[in-house]
This record gives sequence, structure tokens and C-alpha cells, in this order.
Amino acid sequence: MPATSAHPVNAAAAVPPQDVDWRKETHFLHFAITQSVNNTYTVWLIALFITFPTWTHAPFWIPAGWMLAVGLAYTLRARSLAPARQLAVAQAAPAAWRRRLNQWTIAAAAVAAAGPWLLYPWLEDIARMYVCMLYCCWLAGAMTSLGARPRLFAAYAVVFTIGLWLGWMRTDSPFLREILLLLAIYAIVLSTFARSFAKQVKESVEIRFMNERLVEQLTLAREAAEKSSQAKSRFLAVASHDLRQPLHAVTLLNGMLGRRQPPERVEEISRQMGRSLVTLERLFNSVLDFSKIEADRVKPEFAWHALAPLLEQLGHDYAPHAEQKGLALEMDAPLLALDTDAQLLERILRNLLENAIKFTEHGRVTLRAEQRPDALVLSVSDTGPGIPANLREEIFKEYYQSAGEKDSAGLGLGLAIVRRLADLLEIKVSVHDAQPQGARFELALAPQRVRAVAPGEAVPGDPEQEQVDLQGYFVVYVEDDASARDALQLLLADWGCKSVIADSLPAALRKLQGQGTPDVVLSDFSLRDGQTGIDVIEEMRRIYGPVAGAILTAESPEIQQRLARELEYPVLGKPLTAQELRSLLEVFKGIG
Repeated sequence: MPATSAHPVNAAAAVPPQDVDWRKETHFLHFAITQSVNNTYTVWLIALFITFPTWTHAPFWIPAGWMLAVGLAYTLRARSLAPARQLAVAQAAPAAWRRRLNQWTIAAAAVAAAGPWLLYPWLEDIARMYVCMLYCCWLAGAMTSLGARPRLFAAYAVVFTIGLWLGWMRTDSPFLREILLLLAIYAIVLSTFARSFAKQVKESVEIRFMNERLVEQLTLAREAAEKSSQAKSRFLAVASHDLRQPLHAVTLLNGMLGRRQPPERVEEISRQMGRSLVTLERLFNSVLDFSKIEADRVKPEFAWHALAPLLEQLGHDYAPHAEQKGLALEMDAPLLALDTDAQLLERILRNLLENAIKFTEHGRVTLRAEQRPDALVLSVSDTGPGIPANLREEIFKEYYQSAGEKDSAGLGLGLAIVRRLADLLEIKVSVHDAQPQGARFELALAPQRVRAVAPGEAVPGDPEQEQVDLQGYFVVYVEDDASARDALQLLLADWGCKSVIADSLPAALRKLQGQGTPDVVLSDFSLRDGQTGIDVIEEMRRIYGPVAGAILTAESPEIQQRLARELEYPVLGKPLTAQELRSLLEVFKGIG
């Protein structure tokens, strides 16, 4: 087998970065090489047809020698280019293979183009026209091999055309000038066709790449959907178990309250029910929080907030939980203000504190803020078992539960919510080892979102901490669910409010007779008999004047958003916390 090239090509050379344009170019090159190799051996037959008229007119060695030279030239070209029929080989060193294709093609074309110069002097005009026609067909057929590289094809056509010109110029044909002109025009026309052919090849390659990308995207989407489906199946299994547990406990405890119990026993049952309800609320809120984030319905509202009150409130809320487990809860609250959404940041810190207390049996949990040159870092650290390095990304995935967490009340959503909310707030979350043991979660805020505040300085955006006295505040609540009515009636009574609770608008109007004008009307949105909370508020305003009103609803977030846009009074989604409801009433009373 002959040597393939003066320029060695290493097929194992490093493949360049997989840039899309680069990949397309290498596909064009691979197409041209493959077609050139595949169409090589028909050259022997074409050469035989070309020499056919000369065997009885020229010396034998002239047509035989030329035919052998042409066949060998194209065969050597095929052998030299054959390895690059494998796309990976061509991609390993495309520049070298491009040079090899160009050099061998022009060299073979020069050997082929010598035919007219050697053969035409021995032929008549009609035989010369026959040979010229075969050369034109040969050149047209070469477009299938070289058309993907229009510049190379143009050079190939020029070599063929010059060969035919030289052959015709050795004759005394009376049509010499016309023939030379027609050959030049033919070469130009074919070169134009080659550009169109190259465009079609390019479009086919681009379609192929587009199909590959679509297949890849569909594959990734299918895999993601399968993983999501598996994760949600696991989640539903966990959720159905974990949500049933506290509900089962509350049901049993409620059954005990149905029998006469001593006061101390009632107090203990009440505490246990309270713990179960807190667990149930936490699990339910985790599902709601994550569903809102996943549906892209959580929009942060950035404003400046003092950091110290937020950390102090968290310390106040979680100190009892830590104390129950015998843990020390340490806080460090510097005088700083943050440009953030305080509610979302508080949600992140609460999740981290809950996890830290849950998994720490001895020692302490620490929440502190540390100013570094490149960021403000809020850290929650503990002295628990720590988190292995190989799980520090896994723990942020949806529905992930560690071995210890599976035995506790949780759905594996807490840290997924932390990561999603941190992304919304442009906060970087990381996990590290704590010293001497345990884990440390760090939240890094950019310096431009942090500023110092002086002692006693009021920061815009911080809510007033002092509660408004609701004693005697007259509230009407219309709700067709009995348990919701009873719960809210107890809550309003605990705040000292005067209330009228009813299951429909007519019932509310009957109970209001002789009681004066209400201060605020609260109503569920969907009531019985086709009535809505809008009907309730509008009728109350028609009778009593411009009383304050609000809709409390468990309708979908889309309906809530539509109502909020259309109505002039607040629309609040259920479940509603006691603090949220009190804040609403305090605002109404402050306005009134």
C-alpha cells in the first residue's frame, strides 16, 4: 500500500472544542472525502471510454499510459483519504485532511486534464467532440463528490477546462474560438451549480444537527420527566405517610377529649395536639411553598430591612425548641441593613434553623452574621453529625431525605426551598464542616446589598413591632365551612374582637340586626347557592356604607391573582396564619 501523505495525520490528536460551526465544517469535509473515495473506481471506466476512439489511431502506449496514470492517480487519492471516511478521524485533524483532499484532488485532476493534450492530435473533430462531451460529463459528475466544497470544485473545473483548451489548441478545428468560449461558460455554470449544491448540503447538515439537538433535548426532557415522576412518586408515598401521622394523633387525642378528663390530663392532651398541629402545618406549608416556587409564583420584593430585629425574632422563636432538646442557641446580630425580601430571607433562615435543631442532639446551634471583604455571610451552624462531602449537593434536591430525616416529620423539601428562595434573592448557598463537628450553612450576600446602620436608626421597610389593640373591633365573617367558622370565632374572641359569624349572607344579615355597623367584613369567596364573597361585601356596603372588606379564599393562585386585580379590597389565600389575619385587621383599624 502506498504512502498516504507527506504530512502525517494523527487520528488520536485532540479534538477541538465542539463548537457548532466547527462541527458543521468537519461534516462538510467528511462528506466530500467520503464521496470522493466512493466514486473513485468509476474513473477507470470513464478513462476507458475517453481512450476508445484513439486505440486505432494513436500509438498504443499513449492512450494506455494515460489511462493507467489516471486510474492510479485517483486510486492513490482514494487510499490516502480512506481513513477519514470515519468522522472521528476527520475531526481529529481537519486542517490536515483538508490539505490532503485539496492536494490529491488537484494532482489527480491535472493527470486527467492531460488527456486532451495527448489524444486530440490523433483524432478527428467528431471524436474530439465525443471526448469533450465525456470530459464535461465527468466534470458534472464530480459535483457529487466536491460540490460540498465549492472552491475546490471551482479549482477542479479550471484544471479540466485548461486541459480541454490545450487539447483543442493543438488542432486546426474551424470552431476553436467558439468551443473555447463554450467550455469557459460551461465551467462557470457548473461552479455556480456547485455553490447551490453546497448550500443544499449545508442545509441538510443543519437539519441533521437540528434533529440531533431536538432528539437530545427530548431525551433530556424525558429523563428529567422520568426523574421528576419517580421523585414525586416517592414524595407522595412519604407525604401520605407523614401527613397522616400527625392527623392520626390529633384524631386520637380529640377522641380522648370526648370523655371526661382531669384538668391536668386535658392540659397534656392540648399540648400534644398542639405539637401535632404544628407538625401538620409545617408539612403542609412545605408543600405549598415548594409548589409556589416551582410554578414561578414567588416574586421577591426588595427593600432595606434591619438585620438585628430579624435575627432577634428568630432567636426568640427558636430558643424554646432548642431548650427542649438541651441545646444552646447562640445569636450574633450586628447593626446592619440588608436590601432583600425580609419574608423570604426569614423563610430560608427558619428552614435552616429547624434542620439544625432537628439533627443536633448535643451542643449548640449558632446563627451569626459575618462581614467579609467580598460578602456578608449569614451562617447557621450546629454540632450535629455533619454532612458528608458527597451529599452536599444531593441534600438540596427535591424530596431528598437523609437516613436520619426519614424517621422525623419532614418531606425532604426544606433545603430545596432554601436553594430556590436563595436563587430568587441572589444569595449564594454553600455547606461546610463546622468546628469541632457538625455542619455550617452559609448564605453570602453581595456587598452592595449590605450597609451599616447607627444604633436606634429606623430603616425604611421594617414593620412596626407594636401591636394594635383590637378590643371591641367589630368583625363579620361569612364562611360555609363550619370548622373554619369555629376556629376564626375563637381567634377573634381571643383578640377581644366583637364578631358575627355566619354561613351565608342572609344569616349574617339576620344576626346583625340591632348590633350596629360592622368595622370590617371578611368572607370566603365561594359560598353556597352560587353566592360569592363579593356579593357579601357589596351588600354589606349597600346597607352599612363603606365598611372595610377582604376575601379569604382557597381558590387557585390564578383566580386569586385575577380577583386581586379586579377588586378594590384585599384577596388573601388560605391557609392564612393568625399573624397574617391580625396584621390585616390592624391595617384596617389603623386606616379607619
